[in-house]
Amino acid sequence: MSTTLTIHNLDKGVEEKLRIRAALHQRSMEAEAKEILTRSVAEDDPLVSTLTSAQERMRTAIESVRGIWTDRGTTSEWMQASRADDNDDAYSGHPQTGR
Repeated sequence: MSTTLTIHNLDKGVEEKLRIRAALHQRSMEAEAKEILTRSVAEDDPLVSTLTSAQERMRTAIESVRGIWTDRGTTSEWMQASRADDNDDAYSGHPQTGR
């Protein structure tokens, strides 16, 4: 898979340092930029670790409750039953007093 990354308005000082660094490593500027990016994202980033940890905790929480209500009917069935109860209450009066 090939990806093209274009960086506009790169600071001249950064460009010069990248050129020098690439020359020291006997690489093109593109190869040097790839190496820098690859190493950078391979390092443990506390923010990425925190987000990944939060995602895993949410996934675990969801998995722990998934399926609990499966034998109790669908949401549509619950809504239909609730509406029927509301209609029954409207015609029969107050549920406790019957008035």
